[in-house]
Amino acid sequence: MGKAKAYQIAVGQMIIRFKKGKHQWKHKPDTLTCVRDDGTVTWTHLHSGFMHHDFAHYVVETTLGFENAFFGLVAKGYDIPDFSEPKATRLFEIPREAMNAEPIVSLLQAEVLDGGTDREGVFRDHDVLLSVSVTDGQLELMRQRMRELLERWHSLQPGASMTLHFKI
Repeated sequence: MGKAKAYQIAVGQMIIRFKKGKHQWKHKPDTLTCVRDDGTVTWTHLHSGFMHHDFAHYVVETTLGFENAFFGLVAKGYDIPDFSEPKATRLFEIPREAMNAEPIVSLLQAEVLDGGTDREGVFRDHDVLLSVSVTDGQLELMRQRMRELLERWHSLQPGASMTLHFKI
Protein backbone atom coordinates (compact mmCIF):
# COMPACT_ATOMS: atom_id res chain seq x y z
CA MET A 1 0.00 0.00 0.00
CA GLY A 2 1.30 3.46 -0.89
CA LYS A 3 1.43 6.55 1.25
CA ALA A 4 -1.89 8.06 2.23
CA LYS A 5 -2.64 11.35 0.54
CA ALA A 6 -4.53 14.07 2.39
CA TYR A 7 -7.43 15.48 0.40
CA GLN A 8 -8.94 18.85 1.12
CA ILE A 9 -12.69 18.67 1.27
CA ALA A 10 -14.13 21.37 -0.92
CA VAL A 11 -17.46 22.84 0.01
CA GLY A 12 -20.02 23.91 -2.53
CA GLN A 13 -19.77 23.66 -6.25
CA MET A 14 -17.30 22.39 -8.82
CA ILE A 15 -17.22 23.40 -12.47
CA ILE A 16 -16.87 20.54 -14.94
CA ARG A 17 -15.77 21.45 -18.45
CA PHE A 18 -15.91 19.02 -21.34
CA LYS A 19 -13.99 20.31 -24.37
CA LYS A 20 -14.33 18.76 -27.80
CA GLY A 21 -10.94 18.11 -29.35
CA LYS A 22 -10.04 19.97 -32.51
CA HIS A 23 -8.33 17.10 -34.31
CA GLN A 24 -8.47 13.65 -32.74
CA TRP A 25 -6.05 12.31 -35.32
CA LYS A 26 -3.51 15.09 -34.60
CA HIS A 27 -3.33 14.36 -30.88
CA LYS A 28 -5.74 17.12 -29.84
CA PRO A 29 -8.36 14.91 -28.14
CA ASP A 30 -11.36 15.75 -26.01
CA THR A 31 -10.56 16.93 -22.48
CA LEU A 32 -12.24 16.90 -19.10
CA THR A 33 -11.33 19.71 -16.70
CA CYS A 34 -12.66 20.16 -13.17
CA VAL A 35 -12.27 23.45 -11.29
CA ARG A 36 -12.95 23.15 -7.58
CA ASP A 37 -14.32 25.89 -5.32
CA ASP A 38 -10.85 26.53 -3.94
CA GLY A 39 -9.56 27.24 -7.47
CA THR A 40 -7.55 24.03 -7.84
CA VAL A 41 -7.81 22.28 -11.19
CA THR A 42 -7.47 18.70 -12.36
CA TRP A 43 -7.84 17.55 -15.94
CA THR A 44 -7.22 14.76 -18.39
CA HIS A 45 -7.36 13.91 -22.07
CA LEU A 46 -10.27 11.61 -22.78
CA HIS A 47 -9.87 8.50 -24.88
CA SER A 48 -12.49 7.76 -27.50
CA GLY A 49 -15.84 6.95 -25.90
CA PHE A 50 -14.90 8.12 -22.41
CA MET A 51 -16.89 11.33 -22.79
CA HIS A 52 -20.08 9.24 -22.71
CA HIS A 53 -18.90 7.41 -19.61
CA ASP A 54 -18.18 10.66 -17.79
CA PHE A 55 -21.54 12.10 -18.84
CA ALA A 56 -23.18 9.01 -17.36
CA HIS A 57 -21.21 9.51 -14.13
CA TYR A 58 -22.42 13.09 -13.90
CA VAL A 59 -26.05 12.07 -14.50
CA VAL A 60 -25.99 9.14 -12.05
CA GLU A 61 -24.19 11.03 -9.29
CA THR A 62 -26.38 14.13 -9.51
CA THR A 63 -29.64 12.20 -9.87
CA LEU A 64 -28.96 9.73 -7.05
CA GLY A 65 -27.23 12.25 -4.79
CA PHE A 66 -23.91 10.42 -4.65
CA GLU A 67 -21.17 12.46 -2.96
CA ASN A 68 -18.42 9.83 -2.90
CA ALA A 69 -18.36 8.59 -6.48
CA PHE A 70 -16.09 9.93 -9.24
CA PHE A 71 -17.11 13.61 -9.47
CA GLY A 72 -17.77 13.87 -5.74
CA LEU A 73 -14.27 12.61 -5.01
CA VAL A 74 -12.76 14.99 -7.56
CA ALA A 75 -14.66 17.87 -5.93
CA LYS A 76 -13.14 16.81 -2.59
CA GLY A 77 -9.62 17.07 -3.98
CA TYR A 78 -8.82 13.79 -5.71
CA ASP A 79 -6.99 14.27 -9.02
CA ILE A 80 -8.50 12.70 -12.12
CA PRO A 81 -5.30 10.86 -13.19
CA ASP A 82 -5.15 9.17 -9.75
CA PHE A 83 -8.17 7.02 -10.68
CA SER A 84 -6.14 5.35 -13.44
CA GLU A 85 -3.42 4.19 -11.07
CA PRO A 86 -3.26 0.47 -10.26
CA LYS A 87 -4.76 -0.36 -6.87
CA ALA A 88 -1.33 -1.25 -5.46
CA THR A 89 0.07 2.22 -6.18
CA ARG A 90 -3.09 4.34 -5.83
CA LEU A 91 -2.89 6.63 -2.82
CA PHE A 92 -6.50 6.09 -1.77
CA GLU A 93 -9.16 3.41 -1.54
CA ILE A 94 -12.16 3.69 -3.81
CA PRO A 95 -15.18 4.21 -1.51
CA ARG A 96 -18.12 1.78 -1.58
CA GLU A 97 -20.43 4.44 -3.05
CA ALA A 98 -18.09 4.87 -6.03
CA MET A 99 -18.02 1.09 -6.53
CA ASN A 100 -21.83 1.02 -6.39
CA ALA A 101 -22.08 3.83 -8.94
CA GLU A 102 -19.97 2.11 -11.61
CA PRO A 103 -22.44 -0.60 -12.73
CA ILE A 104 -25.27 1.96 -12.80
CA VAL A 105 -23.12 4.23 -14.96
CA SER A 106 -22.25 1.37 -17.31
CA LEU A 107 -25.85 0.22 -17.69
CA LEU A 108 -27.13 3.74 -18.29
CA GLN A 109 -24.40 4.38 -20.83
CA ALA A 110 -25.12 1.13 -22.68
CA GLU A 111 -28.85 1.67 -22.67
CA VAL A 112 -28.87 5.26 -23.90
CA LEU A 113 -26.17 4.70 -26.52
CA ASP A 114 -28.10 1.67 -27.80
CA GLY A 115 -31.27 3.78 -28.00
CA GLY A 116 -33.19 1.84 -25.33
CA THR A 117 -35.97 3.82 -23.70
CA ASP A 118 -38.49 1.22 -22.57
CA ARG A 119 -38.87 -0.06 -19.01
CA GLU A 120 -37.56 -3.45 -20.10
CA GLY A 121 -34.33 -2.01 -21.56
CA VAL A 122 -30.75 -3.04 -20.79
CA PHE A 123 -30.90 -1.34 -17.39
CA ARG A 124 -33.91 -3.32 -16.17
CA ASP A 125 -32.46 -6.58 -17.48
CA HIS A 126 -29.58 -6.22 -15.00
CA ASP A 127 -30.91 -4.06 -12.15
CA VAL A 128 -31.20 -7.04 -9.76
CA LEU A 129 -27.40 -7.13 -9.71
CA LEU A 130 -27.15 -3.55 -8.41
CA SER A 131 -26.33 -2.67 -4.80
CA VAL A 132 -28.39 0.51 -5.05
CA SER A 133 -32.10 0.63 -5.83
CA VAL A 134 -33.08 2.91 -8.71
CA THR A 135 -36.73 3.90 -9.07
CA ASP A 136 -38.51 4.11 -12.40
CA GLY A 137 -38.68 7.89 -11.98
CA GLN A 138 -34.94 8.17 -11.33
CA LEU A 139 -34.18 5.92 -14.29
CA GLU A 140 -36.34 7.97 -16.65
CA LEU A 141 -34.77 11.21 -15.39
CA MET A 142 -31.26 9.76 -15.92
CA ARG A 143 -32.15 8.62 -19.43
CA GLN A 144 -33.52 12.06 -20.30
CA ARG A 145 -30.55 13.94 -18.82
CA MET A 146 -28.07 11.64 -20.57
CA ARG A 147 -29.77 12.17 -23.93
CA GLU A 148 -29.74 15.95 -23.36
CA LEU A 149 -26.00 15.95 -22.59
CA LEU A 150 -25.28 13.85 -25.67
CA GLU A 151 -27.32 16.20 -27.87
CA ARG A 152 -25.45 19.21 -26.47
CA TRP A 153 -22.14 17.46 -27.04
CA HIS A 154 -22.93 16.47 -30.62
CA SER A 155 -23.94 20.04 -31.45
CA LEU A 156 -20.58 21.44 -30.29
CA GLN A 157 -18.01 22.44 -32.86
CA PRO A 158 -14.44 21.12 -32.49
CA GLY A 159 -12.59 23.24 -29.93
CA ALA A 160 -15.81 24.30 -28.16
CA SER A 161 -16.69 23.27 -24.65
CA MET A 162 -19.69 22.73 -22.42
CA THR A 163 -19.79 23.47 -18.72
CA LEU A 164 -21.68 21.62 -16.00
CA HIS A 165 -21.94 22.32 -12.28
CA PHE A 166 -21.57 19.73 -9.56
CA LYS A 167 -22.59 20.34 -5.94
CA ILE A 168 -21.44 18.27 -3.00
